[in-house]
Amino acid sequence: MAKAAAKAKTAESEDGAAPKKGKGKLFLIIGLVVLLAGGGGGAWFFLQGKKGGDETAEAKPKPKAPPVFEKLEPFVVNLADRGRYLQVAMELKVSDAKTGDQIKKVLPEIRNGILMVLSGKRAEEVTSADGKLRLQLEIRHAANRALGIEFELPPLMKAFPEGTEQAVIDEARAQFEKLSESAKASIAKVDGMGITDVLFTSFVIQ
Repeated sequence: MAKAAAKAKTAESEDGAAPKKGKGKLFLIIGLVVLLAGGGGGAWFFLQGKKGGDETAEAKPKPKAPPVFEKLEPFVVNLADRGRYLQVAMELKVSDAKTGDQIKKVLPEIRNGILMVLSGKRAEEVTSADGKLRLQLEIRHAANRALGIEFELPPLMKAFPEGTEQAVIDEARAQFEKLSESAKASIAKVDGMGITDVLFTSFVIQ
């Protein structure tokens, strides 16, 4: 009887310990799952945050380089009008510093081209705002040629004498529009290259 009671007590003790051990394993497994889930979530947020930061950095536009200007010595030229002359100072806006260095190397050619343009003008052609804009474009054209950059100049619409037939005027206007579109396309091809603009800082006609 004593042996039977002892066996029953031992079995009872083992049965009581078994549940405690099983519960310990269960809590350990749950803890690992929570830890892994938390770690995985943290890693996901870390990677997403890093990725988002990279995208933001890539999306940030690059700062534009400051404009470069090349100042020329003033020009004083006799205009095509007898007894009239033009005194003008200007600066050339260029695409980059490298172009500025190229301008210095061919400066005599550039100045010669600009002088030829200026001396061929009449006072009435460069007095108005439109006339000055046209002159700026012609100077840009002449100066860029010295750098090996070519583009077409837009044509000038000539005035027709009174009594000119309408058919002749219509044909001339159609040709003018065609040449104008061709010139616009030609200028667009060299946009941002070489000398991109001409700025007058002084303009006196006497």
